[in-house]
Amino acid sequence: MIAGLRARPGLVLFGIAVIVGSIAAVQAEVTGEMVTPFAVVALVAIVLGEQVPLRISRRNIAPLTTAPALGMILSPLGDSSGQVPSAWTVLAVVWLSILVGGLLARLRGISVVEGSLGSRFIAMAVTTYFARGIVVEGQTLVDWAFAADVHPGIGATGLFIAALGGGLVERVVDNLVQLVGEGRPLAHIVAAEAGPIAGISAATVASGPLIALAKPVLEWAAIPLLLVPVLVAYFSVRRLVTIRQALDESLLALSRLPEVVGLTRTGHVRRVTALACEIGQEMGLDAHGLHDVERTALLHDLGQLALDEPLRGGATIHSSGHEDAQMARAAHLLLDDTPQLADLAPLVAHVGTPFRRSREFGEHIPLASRIVRVANAWDDITEGARSPRARTIALERLHLGLGYDYDPEVVSALERALEL
Repeated sequence: MIAGLRARPGLVLFGIAVIVGSIAAVQAEVTGEMVTPFAVVALVAIVLGEQVPLRISRRNIAPLTTAPALGMILSPLGDSSGQVPSAWTVLAVVWLSILVGGLLARLRGISVVEGSLGSRFIAMAVTTYFARGIVVEGQTLVDWAFAADVHPGIGATGLFIAALGGGLVERVVDNLVQLVGEGRPLAHIVAAEAGPIAGISAATVASGPLIALAKPVLEWAAIPLLLVPVLVAYFSVRRLVTIRQALDESLLALSRLPEVVGLTRTGHVRRVTALACEIGQEMGLDAHGLHDVERTALLHDLGQLALDEPLRGGATIHSSGHEDAQMARAAHLLLDDTPQLADLAPLVAHVGTPFRRSREFGEHIPLASRIVRVANAWDDITEGARSPRARTIALERLHLGLGYDYDPEVVSALERALEL
């Protein structure tokens, strides 16, 4: 049971969210006067936002849920008698709205990721604590931000800091789930955060305080009007994700061509790609460098399609210099004419270049190419076997080619990756 929970940190996080949300529901005190048009519109927006989550870089985010929730948390709320809802009350309403939205999405057949939903609510809880849970001289942050003696710009800055704190917590917690649950490389996680996620998260975090600031003037209309920027960002990122997904699928399809027509062994490309990425991590490559290594490994055998006679077992360690040049030209021609893949053409073409050409003639061989060359040779020799004998033989063969065929630094990184 415990081992199962450790293997699913997202479920553990969702359990924590359930506990916090339940405590908030018990502590909440909702009166009829608190059910205002603004509150109703905010709740509807949160529920609807859960119906259109955005899947990007293997994460599920819901910007159209987060923005109205932040707007309600940071807005000056109160009934006709002047009674202001407590932090527990606001948090309970947000939790129930997210939960209802998640359940409705599940009933509609939409995938609901417990870890993402949990991190989203935990972030809301942190923002609620900052905005409504801390009382200084009888005032919460929301009270202070909207006080008559506080400059609106300073008050807005305070609200934005509270929203930003929650947003950072969401990203950190969500990434911890990725790191622990899926074992993804830290470099890949950081790269994902530096991409489109950062842009749409910033737009979402900024929209929450804007809704709160507009609420005293626009009332319930503040939510739909100020959700427009988030909606535009949502559709832009969604289109970008679709384009990237199409490119990734094209790369995978190209990478499988040599295997499908019987030129390479089954699983060879997959194994080389995994090993090349491990070597790249050992060498301290950043996210961009690892991405280049991964894509180069996927396409490194593409040039075999141009050979007159297939290689024995599809192993390029048996190829002649003429065949290496033929494969390099073919790969370059196939990739160079495609704008989205043109930057891979020199990387894939240089996989067949022996390391000695760099030392003897000063020829530039990209690091990604040198890494994939070593990973490919290892798999060609072992043929996918993992026995100690197969590993010993492969290591001996690589050592015989150190400085001539293979970069010694890359081979050393291979040994560290395999813990030989």
